[in-house]
Amino acid sequence: AGPEAQQLGAFCGSYMDEARLEQLGIAPLKGELAKIEAIKDKSELPAVFAHMGKIGVNSPFGFYIHQDAKDSTKYVADLYQGGLGMPDRDYYLKADDAKLADTRAKYQQHVEKMLALSGDANAAANAKVSLDLETEVAKIQWTNVENRDPIKTYNKVDVAKLAEVAPGFAWDAWLKASGIAGRIPNVIVSQPSYLKGMAEVLNRVPLETWKTYLRLHTVKGYASYLSRAFVDQRCPFFG
Repeated sequence: AGPEAQQLGAFCGSYMDEARLEQLGIAPLKGELAKIEAIKDKSELPAVFAHMGKIGVNSPFGFYIHQDAKDSTKYVADLYQGGLGMPDRDYYLKADDAKLADTRAKYQQHVEKMLALSGDANAAANAKVSLDLETEVAKIQWTNVENRDPIKTYNKVDVAKLAEVAPGFAWDAWLKASGIAGRIPNVIVSQPSYLKGMAEVLNRVPLETWKTYLRLHTVKGYASYLSRAFVDQRCPFFG
C-alpha cells in the first residue's frame, strides 16, 4: 500500500535488511517448494514449467517475445531450449577437456550444497540425480554453432500443431499456464528436434527426479536474494 516512492523504498529496504534475511533463511521459498512437493503426476509438469518461466526460474525450455526476424512490424513468441545449470552442452558432454571436467565436478558439489541448504536430507545422491538429468537434456540440445544459424532457428509453427513437433507434451496446459493460450496463432520454434527430445526425456525420467531438479533450480534462481549461506554458496561458483 502507499505511493510508488514508498513501495520502492520498501522494496529496497527488504533487500538491504540482511538481519531479516538471516532470520528467514529458506522460508521465503517455502510456498514454491511446497507446490513442487505437491506434484502428483508428470502430466502436471508442463504447467509447472510454464510457472517457473514466469517467476524467472530455469526450466527445460522457455519463450520470449521479440520482433519477428522476417517481419519486423510484428512480434512473435519464440520457444527455445534451456534447462541447464551450466552455460551450454559442452560443459556436460566434452570428456576430453580437463577444465570442463573440473567444472562439472565443482558444479555437482555446488548442487549438493544448495540442496542441503534447502533441507534435502539426501543432497549427495540427489545432486548426482539432478546432474544426470541435466546431462540428458544437454545431449539433445543444439550446439552454439547451430544456434547461431538464423535460418535453421527460424521455424514458424501453428500453435495447434505444436503436438506434431513434440508429441506427448501437454501443450494446452503449458500454453494456458504461460498466459498465451488463444492469444497468438503461431510461435517460432528455435530448435524443433530439441523440443521433441525434451518431451521424450520428460516421459522417460521419473517424477521424483524432476521434482529434485525443480527444487534445485528454484533455490538456485533465488539464492542471491536469500540469507548469507545461500549467497556465499552461489557467488563462488557463478561469480
